[in-house]
Amino acid sequence: MLHTMRIRTTTTVLALAVVLLVAVSTSEAAAAKRTSGGCRKPATAGVTTRHVTVGGTDREYLLSIPDRYDPARPAPLLFDFHGLGSDMEQQALYTKLDTRGGARGYVVVTPNGQGDALRHWSLDPSPAANPDVAFTQAMLRTTKGTLCIDSKRVFSTGISNGAMFSTLLACALPGRLAAIAPVSGINATAVCTAGTPRVSVVAFHGTADPIVPYQGGAYFSGEPIGRVLGVPDAKPVDDATAAWASFDGCGTPAAQSNVGDDVQRLVWPDCPRDGAVQLYRVVGGGHTWPGSFAVRADRLGATNTSIDATRVILDFFAPPPRR
Repeated sequence: MLHTMRIRTTTTVLALAVVLLVAVSTSEAAAAKRTSGGCRKPATAGVTTRHVTVGGTDREYLLSIPDRYDPARPAPLLFDFHGLGSDMEQQALYTKLDTRGGARGYVVVTPNGQGDALRHWSLDPSPAANPDVAFTQAMLRTTKGTLCIDSKRVFSTGISNGAMFSTLLACALPGRLAAIAPVSGINATAVCTAGTPRVSVVAFHGTADPIVPYQGGAYFSGEPIGRVLGVPDAKPVDDATAAWASFDGCGTPAAQSNVGDDVQRLVWPDCPRDGAVQLYRVVGGGHTWPGSFAVRADRLGATNTSIDATRVILDFFAPPPRR
């Protein structure tokens, strides 16, 4: 009987060992799928201007590698797209995502749009025909080939035209982005078609935005965004955000709470882990980045200081959500 008990005990231990080995192997395999080809390659921290040729055109972007970057540990990657007529240097200064994201371990890519007199991002919904989608794919491919990037933690944000382009990328690069954070621009493009992988969304929009109206309708007559980009009239922000919540499989209605005296936070309930949706409705806010310095208040409207969009975005991007 003692001999039988020893056999059973040994068999149980061996079975547990096999289960643990399988679990470890599965975990390692999953981690390997999340990492990029740039792992184990040395890299120097800092901000540099990089170039990549796309369709015969030289395109440039700022690459920020954080001080805490470890080539053996996959890092999250964040794209930060500027607004119409701006550029990569101005965007980095405006959002400070390269420095503040870097402090949290993010590799940050801040690119330049196409054009010289009026830099912009194409909103052509056809990925094959959109040169800026190809540019983003090239930046993603190059960055993952030279740095250790967590493929499941790739994010995109931007303001105005850059926000619109971020929403477009969520659909044009299905399954490649874990979350997006459009500031003053969630209401210009359509949500993804059914069957496209979910993407988490945190949006910011001022109710007094003079460029991309919160209630929808024509863009500011002095802003040639429709003519340059070929976009239709803006949709109401509440409707546009609710459409993303519906796409992601969230419940209704959104729970509303006040964040300070002039910001309302809407959170859609019962969202899946990879499809959280939130909206920061900035009461009286303009076409600006909350928490940043004021820019052209006479033309763009007020800059809210009750919330810090950069901090909120980085908090939202922290796991979860994670695909």
